[in-house]
Amino acid sequence: MAQLSQLLSRLPESKDVRMSTMGHVLWVCWHARLTPAVNQTLLNYGGMLVGEEHEQALWFFFTDDVFLALARLMVWGNFNDLAVSIELFPGRLQLGGKREASLLLDGALCAQEMLVRDTFEVWVHPKSREGKNALPGIAFEPQPGRQGMCSVDWATIVVDVRMPYSSTQAWFALLHPLGSPLDKAFQSGWSSMFKRIEALLQKHKIKSIVHETFVIVAVDNLLMLRTFLRDYLHSFDKQNNDPGDYWPCVCVVADRNNLNFNTDLPKKIGLQWDNLMPDFPYMSYRNAYLLGEGFTVRDLRFTGEQTSMDSWCNVLLDENSISGRSIPLLMAAQLSGGTAGGAGCFYCGIHTHTAAECPTRTYFPSRAEIWDEMAGMDLEKINEGFRQIEMVLDRKGVDGYEELLEGEDDAAVLLQAVLDLNSPSQLRNVPRHWLYRMREPDPDEEKPARDDSPAWDLLDRLAQTAPDNLPDLETKLKQAIARHQRDPRLRMVRAFLLIEKNDFSHAAACFREAASLTPAPTLQAWNEYLLARLAEEQGQFGPAIEQYAQVLRVMPQWRDVQYRGIVCRVKMGFAEQVLEQIVKLVREEPAYFNRILIDPALERGRLLILSSLYDLWEEAKKNAEEERVKINALEARLSAWFSEDHPVQMQLGHKIRKLEALSNVNNYIAFLQVVEERPTLEKELDESIEREVEDLRNRYKYYLDVLQEIRDEASWFPFPSVLREFSSDFNESAGIINWAFACNFNEAEIFQRAQASMPRLAALLRNLKKRLQFLRMVRDGTLFAMTMGKTFFWVETVGLLFCFIGIPIVVFWGESLYLGWLRDLLGENQWSIQKVLSVIVTMIALGLAALRTTLVFDRKREKLLEQARSQREKAQQMRLERIRKQRMAEAENARRVQQAEAEREMQRQLKERMRKD
Repeated sequence: MAQLSQLLSRLPESKDVRMSTMGHVLWVCWHARLTPAVNQTLLNYGGMLVGEEHEQALWFFFTDDVFLALARLMVWGNFNDLAVSIELFPGRLQLGGKREASLLLDGALCAQEMLVRDTFEVWVHPKSREGKNALPGIAFEPQPGRQGMCSVDWATIVVDVRMPYSSTQAWFALLHPLGSPLDKAFQSGWSSMFKRIEALLQKHKIKSIVHETFVIVAVDNLLMLRTFLRDYLHSFDKQNNDPGDYWPCVCVVADRNNLNFNTDLPKKIGLQWDNLMPDFPYMSYRNAYLLGEGFTVRDLRFTGEQTSMDSWCNVLLDENSISGRSIPLLMAAQLSGGTAGGAGCFYCGIHTHTAAECPTRTYFPSRAEIWDEMAGMDLEKINEGFRQIEMVLDRKGVDGYEELLEGEDDAAVLLQAVLDLNSPSQLRNVPRHWLYRMREPDPDEEKPARDDSPAWDLLDRLAQTAPDNLPDLETKLKQAIARHQRDPRLRMVRAFLLIEKNDFSHAAACFREAASLTPAPTLQAWNEYLLARLAEEQGQFGPAIEQYAQVLRVMPQWRDVQYRGIVCRVKMGFAEQVLEQIVKLVREEPAYFNRILIDPALERGRLLILSSLYDLWEEAKKNAEEERVKINALEARLSAWFSEDHPVQMQLGHKIRKLEALSNVNNYIAFLQVVEERPTLEKELDESIEREVEDLRNRYKYYLDVLQEIRDEASWFPFPSVLREFSSDFNESAGIINWAFACNFNEAEIFQRAQASMPRLAALLRNLKKRLQFLRMVRDGTLFAMTMGKTFFWVETVGLLFCFIGIPIVVFWGESLYLGWLRDLLGENQWSIQKVLSVIVTMIALGLAALRTTLVFDRKREKLLEQARSQREKAQQMRLERIRKQRMAEAENARRVQQAEAEREMQRQLKERMRKD
């Protein structure tokens, strides 16, 4: 048994409903396999398949042709076995932002169940048959509902098998080629294209009228409409057709309704043909969804008002590359729309306001940074920004610009960028162009001073003058021009004033006069550019293109001129002819990608342009995705090398995270920036690692020198038992340093471990230095005492010997040695004198010992330290030599093992060859 709630649960939920409409819902249930004739009949009568699952489906009909379709099936079912049960009841079709379809039904209807019988059954809800009693050949017979159906007054259909039950739907298709019929290219191109269209019409026997440059086609049924549009769209497939047979042509499909098949149809439809996009037919959403599978529906632009099923859209074939290979961007209707036949704003090019109302008149001058900000905006944010702009401008009109521009969100940045597209022709930028003569000033350049020309004051007053007060200001301008007839700036101000008064012919004359009076070639070219801009906004695209080309010859480096020429071709409808120029311009100057993306002036060729830029977009996106992997590896490498509090981590990590965030931005310029900046960051990381490794190695070398100095200082110490704690710290420091020099600092793990050991090593060396001060005092004191004691001992010994031997010699042998006077001097108290002399000798010995020790102490200490250093270096050399010999022995053993393995392999191969032979 089929359950409607189960089928409804599979339909997508639309949180943002873009459009909705009431109509007829068919719940079709069947056994096993459904006869293809059922679906084909429903499709041919304008049915839209909303959802389908096992043995049940939901269809939606916009018109009462649903009764004709059911009548046709009833007739067919009378002569064929058709185990199908159908319920017809009212419902609302809802389409979401991504055109996902869902149905809104009455709650009692949603809980229904259906048991399918062996015969064809159609049940009609009472609300669906209200006012349908006059349908030819169709009647309704009340019948009680079956089990599982909701409790309403159901009825079945009774049909007259003699009636044809043809669909009432019919359409007119209008074809209008672009260009002037007097143009030779038009005559040859449209002639070839018309032959192809004429053959198509003859093939399907479709009636047509040719009037002036319009081809009016009568389409009698939905099947013919599908066939005609499919063959017509195939005729624009330039990959499979001869490009010489192609000519851009606008196609509009309109409901026949009460319109007559005559030459007045183009006027009665009420479209501005010169603003429509060629190649892709225009039709209502209602008719577009009737086309069914094989066709893609494309929105024209985002509109703030509620979109109805009767609004215009474009259709194209699914196999067309534009269907899947296009950048999904929707422009705000308030920026790209406008009044029929009206000129756009000269300052910004938007058609929904005049130059006198343009927000750029009083806004601050253009900022170069705005395009950098645009580069950081995701495509989805750009679309959301256009939606917000549309909502505000639709609600507040021109006053909404101020609200949007004062904001700090993405919509403000986006609107500033849109208004900046025509910055060379805007009043707010005139002072800058006068001062710097159309060049960009250097960041540190001093701003030139204004001269005493009255043009400055009159320009400022023009920016603040309301439209009603422009005549008074014009009078003052004329007076100033009469006094300063050679000042071209006054004529430029008057030209801008005349533009705001919509006096375009006199404004053009003022720009010509200003160009003739301007001595600077750049300012002269600028006036010529403004003349072209004026012609462009009046719809004179041919003269504007010629004028832009003339300016470009004078200033070939001014890309804005080249871009405006491309825009004019697109406005004429010949976007196909400038696609290669657009791609070339973007490759030469990538900043123009975002300009092209958000330019409302390109609306007439937006589908083709977005498709042509798609390859550039995808190429840049693919490269950015590859770089994103490398950025993640870069971040992982940075984390592996440096801790979170390391200066390199804090500085370079911020840049990497910023670049990683940029790599997630869906923007062409962001893609290019990621590809450009990632190698720079990688190089910076390599240099940082190399620098930090060298710095770490130098620090360990410094700590090694400190440790060696400490060891040399402590090497000669007389009390080794006191050095337990000192030796423990020393050995730990030596172990850390020896490990560090034995490792490879070019490995991240080793580097981080070596860095982590630095604080402990520094603390150990600080402790060793503190203890070394005490050790040095004890050592130096001991050495001083020993040196002084040794000197004292020898001096004392010599002195005492002299006393103990000399005095007895004088006493006993003084006379014989002619020293009698000395013996008399000693008298009888020689032993007392000897004691006194011993004391004197001792004092002299102490003095001499102290003096000598002071004189030789430093030399003796350095000698002892040098001996200790020599012994250490000798021991180190012996250790290095032992290690070298050990490594040589290991290398020799490895060589022998390798040689033995090679010999065994040769013997094995020899045995294999002998076995094969």
